[in-house]
Amino acid sequence: MAHPLDAVQWALHYPVLIDLHSWFGHENQSPEVRHAIGLYQQGKLAKALAELKLLPAEALTADVLILRSELLLTAGRVEEALPDLQRAEQLEPGNSDALALRAMVFVTQNRKQEALTLAEQAVQNNPASSTARLALSYAQQAHFQIEAALASIGEAVRLDPQNALAWARLAELQMSAGKSDDALQSANRAVNLNPDLSRTQTVLGFAHLLQIRTQQAEAAFSRAIALDQADPMPRLGIGIARIRENRLEAGRIDIETAASLDPASSLIRSYLGKAYFEEKRYPLADTQFDLAKTRDPNDPTPWLYDAIQKQTQNRPVEALSDVQKSIELNDNRAIYRSQLLLDQDQAARGSSLARIYDNLGFEERALMETAKSLSFDPASHSAHRFLSDAYANVPRHEIARVSELLQAQLLQPVNVNPVQPRMAVADLNLITGTGPSAPGFNEFAPLMERNKAQLVASGVFGNRGTFGDEVVLSGVYDRASVSVGQFHYQTDGFRPNNDQKHNIYNAFMQYAVTPDLNVQAELRRREKRHGDLLMDFNPDRFSGVRRLNLDEDTARIGAMYRISPRQNFLFSTVYTHQAADVIEDLGGDFPFYGNQRSHGYQVEVQHIFRKERLNVVTGGGIYRINLTDDFRKNADPLVCMVIGGCEKLGSDREQNTAYLYSNLNILRNTVATLGFSYHGYSDSAGNINRKISEVDPKIGLQVDFHKNVRLRMAWFEALKRDLIGQATIEPTQIAGFNQFYDEASGTKSRRKAVGLDVHVTSAVYGGVEVSERNLDVPVIAIDPVIGAPDRDYYWERQREQLFRGYVYGTLRPNWAVAIEPEYEKFDRREFSPDQPVSIHTLRAPVSLNYFNSNGLWAKLTGTYVMQDVKWGRLDADTGLDWVEKKDSDFFLLDMIAGYRLPGRRGLLSFEARNLLNKHFYYRNQHLYLSEPALPRYVPERTLFARITLNF
Repeated sequence: MAHPLDAVQWALHYPVLIDLHSWFGHENQSPEVRHAIGLYQQGKLAKALAELKLLPAEALTADVLILRSELLLTAGRVEEALPDLQRAEQLEPGNSDALALRAMVFVTQNRKQEALTLAEQAVQNNPASSTARLALSYAQQAHFQIEAALASIGEAVRLDPQNALAWARLAELQMSAGKSDDALQSANRAVNLNPDLSRTQTVLGFAHLLQIRTQQAEAAFSRAIALDQADPMPRLGIGIARIRENRLEAGRIDIETAASLDPASSLIRSYLGKAYFEEKRYPLADTQFDLAKTRDPNDPTPWLYDAIQKQTQNRPVEALSDVQKSIELNDNRAIYRSQLLLDQDQAARGSSLARIYDNLGFEERALMETAKSLSFDPASHSAHRFLSDAYANVPRHEIARVSELLQAQLLQPVNVNPVQPRMAVADLNLITGTGPSAPGFNEFAPLMERNKAQLVASGVFGNRGTFGDEVVLSGVYDRASVSVGQFHYQTDGFRPNNDQKHNIYNAFMQYAVTPDLNVQAELRRREKRHGDLLMDFNPDRFSGVRRLNLDEDTARIGAMYRISPRQNFLFSTVYTHQAADVIEDLGGDFPFYGNQRSHGYQVEVQHIFRKERLNVVTGGGIYRINLTDDFRKNADPLVCMVIGGCEKLGSDREQNTAYLYSNLNILRNTVATLGFSYHGYSDSAGNINRKISEVDPKIGLQVDFHKNVRLRMAWFEALKRDLIGQATIEPTQIAGFNQFYDEASGTKSRRKAVGLDVHVTSAVYGGVEVSERNLDVPVIAIDPVIGAPDRDYYWERQREQLFRGYVYGTLRPNWAVAIEPEYEKFDRREFSPDQPVSIHTLRAPVSLNYFNSNGLWAKLTGTYVMQDVKWGRLDADTGLDWVEKKDSDFFLLDMIAGYRLPGRRGLLSFEARNLLNKHFYYRNQHLYLSEPALPRYVPERTLFARITLNF
């Protein structure tokens, strides 16, 4: 039976196995043979073969036959090479070199078991043969055994330290294992031993390319092409190098040449498709991805890049299918990558899947997939970046959002999307850079990042004086990336004193000192002005005097050092200066003035260790801040008596933290998270020195009972710390459950949670989640007799319960449906005249999404909300507690329609919230926040028009 590859045997490229330049360079060879070798050394392969064809039968010794078969394989003429190998084995039965060459034929033809058997036999017949060990390394790699292949080629180098091919092969495998520095040393050694061998120059080119040394890489690839014009790999390499230098057309032409030399290579066609994608020639990219899938149905690479292209073309339903296929095939890349890098690849692909889920409106599924990615690889910058983006609109997740962004920045390679002031348009450019972050031999996605500048500008316009804009100019050049940006937003709000204005200015620079050491610096200026943002059930219940004016300047320096492919070290230090002017309401629009100034620093370090079936994150930090509270503006004696004196107070706050988180994959399809965190806190103010010290346990479990059924469980404790900029590099989630909420500093929490996620069919997903948080919240104690604060705390007990589920479905190829019912309960024991004692809220949103490949998209969401709120009161006559209860229910209709501009040039959209203009009562779903937040729903119709342009 003819196999499809048999029809293109001439196009299969067989790597050179025997260092012909040294092996046959002996004086005992005939002049004809030496002349043929000389022609080969000059790159005249056809003439060398013609010379050898003319040799008489008596001159065809086993060595000569092996020589001729090697040259024939180099030309892809396997049908002519095999008889020579068979004849050589007849002349010298068990000849290890002949067996090694036959093993290479089977490796190239994907007959892996036969290849391994022959290579092992070659080593057994001649244990001192470096050629046999070289063949064995290829056969082991074909069986996904990178570490074993490294051991074999290491032995080959030891046996024959002058073998240039062995050193080149060692460099390849070191790149596959992520050891770029070692690979460059080995490649240089190979070239020094034999600079006239195409293979050594090719490997040296890739070793330089991995370290973003494009000029050196181009020189090596050019030399390799001159030495062997039939080899597609240097053509691919020089194409990628030129694309990296932003010579896109020239690079694409080189990759086209590589594809013509090896049309059966799925890998080359995948990168040719990616080059067409960069040129925005989408039909040609489609063709190449389809050809790549056909040539090698087991290669995940074209499925991933096709998914990325489809998502940017407004085809997320089709993209979802492709990226799932890429993840399913991920382990097939073990022929190119170590297990460590495979885990990183799977994490990156999982992050891509999460972004597609998010695009479809499948929020819960996206968060679950990200948790899965981070359990595989806690150093995945793309997973951290997605999690940050996903938290942008989730209430009380501000700490988690900015913390995940900080971790993503520290871990990210140099790229053209380093940071955005407010991350308003993450989808446009981030998705195009998704994929494995660590380059290696046969994994070149990170190298397709081009030297270029990029401008992204967005604006939003709406009713009630709403206006906003964000402009980000960024660029990447070789090992450096820079970004400067500005964000502005203002609105009058839906009622008096509900206005707000925000300005953020940001400058960022990152530089790769070496491939293993990244340093970065960031300056940020934040200005915030707003009135009373709280919606306290009744929209007409608000303060007319409450205001906040905040100015904050922050400077940050960070670094990431890759100690080894398995270990990363992170460093982050932040300095801040903050000035806040506050007007609070003592009741009846009676103002109380406060002025706070603070300055201090926060230093954190983290070590990430990854091994097969295990990763460990350890770290710690210190926080030092000096605060000055000035109440002297309050001139009213009654106000001064209530607050305990109108004076200027100073305090010093210190925090020390340490933590350890481990993810263990000892049992198949099971990830257990075990860890703890230690927090020591002290606050010195006047004569009071408050200290807190505690150790918080962390336990999580994720079990895949089936590839479509995932159970997640967690139990952990946490402490809400003071943080500069609300950010930390400590892990924010365990098994997909967030542990850092925006709440009062010093709050102690204990959370129990369980979730079940099911992939019912290829188009239907479902899940449920139940969790409970028990809180001890520090509240300033007030003396009930004289009303003066004693500047101490009592602990208020609170409980939060969350029950939610989801059902998602895709209706090919254009429709997606999302149903996400949620019931949330907030309860506390103590009564307060201003705060509710319980808030019970049922939300039941149903969304219908439409996507068209011409760029149009739309989303219609209907949300039913039912809420019960209770307030506690102290009866002045009887001294008894009593409860005031109010409830509300309403239905909201939201609509958004948009258009993706062709060529990834931008987005246009129009959004209407509360389209039916429903007026309702609603209470924000929280009791205490560290900073005021907007209500989730607004009892007025709100209209927005948005535009984003990408240059």
